[in-house]
Amino acid sequence: MRAGFLIYGDLDSQSGGYLYDRKLVTFLQQQGDEVEIISMPHHPYLRELCSNHDIAALINTDMDILIQDGLVHPAVLRVNPLLRQRTGIPIVGLVHLFSAYAQQSYYRAWLYRYTERRYIKSVDGLILNSRNSLNQARELVGEDNLPPHVIAVPAGNNFSGVKIPDLNRPAPAFGPLRILYAGNVIRQKGLHVLLQALHKLPRQDFKLTVAGRLDMEPSYVKKIMTTVQAMQLQNQVNITGQLNSDEMAGLYQSHHLLVLPSVNEAYGIVYIEAQQFGLPVIGTTAGGAGEIITHGNNGYLIQPGDNTALAGLLKNLHQDRELLQALGTNALQAYRQHPTWEDSGGVIRQFLLERVSHKAGIH
Repeated sequence: MRAGFLIYGDLDSQSGGYLYDRKLVTFLQQQGDEVEIISMPHHPYLRELCSNHDIAALINTDMDILIQDGLVHPAVLRVNPLLRQRTGIPIVGLVHLFSAYAQQSYYRAWLYRYTERRYIKSVDGLILNSRNSLNQARELVGEDNLPPHVIAVPAGNNFSGVKIPDLNRPAPAFGPLRILYAGNVIRQKGLHVLLQALHKLPRQDFKLTVAGRLDMEPSYVKKIMTTVQAMQLQNQVNITGQLNSDEMAGLYQSHHLLVLPSVNEAYGIVYIEAQQFGLPVIGTTAGGAGEIITHGNNGYLIQPGDNTALAGLLKNLHQDRELLQALGTNALQAYRQHPTWEDSGGVIRQFLLERVSHKAGIH
């Protein structure tokens, strides 16, 4: 199979979506498929909608199928029908996140709903990363207009040579609760909610490490820095910036739990990564976190923005180390049952082959 993969920018960009893309490309190549990365420059959303991209000029007509990272949807939703007509190549959208369901202004929500609805209708198939994303796609276009689709969940086996913790390990010793926030420092990830929760707790009860990019929303990062100073949490909060794989593995191994109170997390690769190291996870009821976190079993789900509930959970976990251990054991067991990247890659490849066969009229 010869596949094109249309993305914005650099495939090595640091985010969960680009990690998913890289894992898929690697898997397809390992199966003997040819994958050509087609990179487009990333411009502001409205500019992309108003542009008239000649995508067909970028496409090798010898390709069997074209995969599009869903991020590029504003640049291609108008030209996909023309592209299909000119090349005959089936188009499959790989959607990591529907922006229409993020917390935002009414105007932005309406715009995203309009454009993402049109995009779904412009492709021959959809690869989705969660049941939550599938439900959102259904809501956007209706069951009758939903193209063929498949769910292939992200995985957490991103660290080679890592020793899996012992299920029978002792409970963590009493001391400050070591909390990890692993995610880019942007508003939708909810770091401000975590800080508000920590501000309600005695300072000696916790240590927080924030690991993630600091360049995506500079104004928000500045606000976070100001908040840490205003709350006098400089000695409790360590903001590291972006770290490499080995450094992240070290953080997972040295912390007690992961907290990522995101308001728009379609799935959350870091939740799975944390479980691999036996860390319970606290996420929110928004998005797909509930497909990973079983409330009260391997972590907790709070309502988005509920810093009071979060503070209560953190206080309880600090005081009850047996509970912290039990949650961690359950998290590790959940990880062991979770699909690997190879499992999900196989699901996607079979779906792509079916789209190619269908387009060729082979049944």
